[in-house]
Amino acid sequence: MPSLRDPDSRASLVARGAMLGPSVLSALARIAAFRPSVCCTSGGLVAFPIVVAARLARVPVYLWEGNVIPGRVNRALAAWSQRIGATFDASVEHLPPGKTRVTGDPIRRSLLRWKDYEARTVLGLDDGTVVLVSGGSQGSERINDAALGALPHLLPKATVIHVTGGAHLGRAEARKAALPPELARRYRPYAFLRDEMGAALAAADLVIGRAGASSIAEPLAFGKPLVLIPFGAAASGHQAANARAIQESGAAEVIRETQLDAERLAAVVVGLLNDPARLARMSSAARALGRPNAAATVADELLALGGCA
Repeated sequence: MPSLRDPDSRASLVARGAMLGPSVLSALARIAAFRPSVCCTSGGLVAFPIVVAARLARVPVYLWEGNVIPGRVNRALAAWSQRIGATFDASVEHLPPGKTRVTGDPIRRSLLRWKDYEARTVLGLDDGTVVLVSGGSQGSERINDAALGALPHLLPKATVIHVTGGAHLGRAEARKAALPPELARRYRPYAFLRDEMGAALAAADLVIGRAGASSIAEPLAFGKPLVLIPFGAAASGHQAANARAIQESGAAEVIRETQLDAERLAAVVVGLLNDPARLARMSSAARALGRPNAAATVADELLALGGCA
């Protein structure tokens, strides 16, 4: 499905527009068969005919928006929605205020069950400082390059848990093998973590990662301060806006991707680790922003909107 934000795909939207009518009719048929009490969507172009069909069938629509700045489609869908959930406080100024509530980003319960002491035991960590680095589920070559280069500066200060992505693990393991033994034991590269990501978040004193909605919400739910590196190619600068909102709230430092290298990353992280009072203030701000009960909040909103509560 093309994106309204992608200049290369806009021409194909003409052809896709011709499919809107049949798509709405197909959605109406599904709605008539299923008879839903409420339609829940996170939006995007693929949701447009479904939302139109829901409103034609007088089914109330709940729109959940994950970014500070909604995309064009979601701004249009907001007008069709009866209630809107937002991840960030800053989102409210971009959405209809009368029907928007800041719910946060729903997080898996299996992540949130972890506590620091249990997490450190499972991961084989001591009581020292822990830095978690992640570039998302597929990994990030830019973040991995900077993290690997910064290891000689970071490892004397902290154990580094590094979620590399499957394609990058081999290089991280080779880097670990080349480290002096006293540093190598403090470097923990993983291709990916499933529920153990909750353990890594619970144990971490500082989290380095992208600025997508989930990448921010999960550490904040654990009250963890952040170093955010927004993905430079994210549509309409969404990740940059997300990162800026968290930085302005005092819970994050931001490094622009164009400025990211090993030296810059090491300077920011070591500076924070050397300033416990500042790190504590960031942790306090993160706890204030975190919404670990977001999933339950969204569920309650859906039940109420659908008359099921």
